[in-house]
Amino acid sequence: MNRDFEFRQILRAYRAGIISEEAFERETAALCANDSVGREFIAMGQAYPSERAAIIAILDRFRAGEANGRVAFTKWVEQCQTECIRSGLRMIAEREGYHVRVFEARLRDLGAECNAETTEAGRRLTERLSSPNISDKEKLLYLASLAPNPEEFFRPFCEFAANIKDDLETRELLDLYIQDELSSANWLLRACAALNGDAQIAVSRDNSASAFV
Repeated sequence: MNRDFEFRQILRAYRAGIISEEAFERETAALCANDSVGREFIAMGQAYPSERAAIIAILDRFRAGEANGRVAFTKWVEQCQTECIRSGLRMIAEREGYHVRVFEARLRDLGAECNAETTEAGRRLTERLSSPNISDKEKLLYLASLAPNPEEFFRPFCEFAANIKDDLETRELLDLYIQDELSSANWLLRACAALNGDAQIAVSRDNSASAFV
């Protein structure tokens, strides 16, 4: 039977008072669950057996990345020598921290465990940002080389969120998360331009051949 037809039948019964609100919610949830069974879900360039499987894997991956980001930016703040960016870096570190807490909470809601670990790219990030031998200007140039175009860099994240059809709670969570990340990335680019100049940023972009997630 066509899924849209089934939904209209359930909705018609609810509006006519034949079934209760609780029954309506239960039937629509079951309909969505049945629709997801056996449906491959493509997210962030990888295939998953279902939307739920993709969400759990990617939320865990994001959680690990944000935990590493919190450490990296916190360590940078501790030995930052440029007053005009210190509070901005502290704000980013705090954002990374509460992202971790929210992702952990959502994974618990889904009955999933936190298993993902920091990637090699993440370890390099922490090493660079926490080094007292690398100047604040150089650190900003390094970050600018990783994501010279934040909107393009986060496009796969946006597509992942937009493709979520069943788990609307996670989709809204991701929408807000992406807004935070774009805000942080754009601020870092502005700070980099202010301290290094646009020409130097362009050189840094040309010299960089990789980006991390």
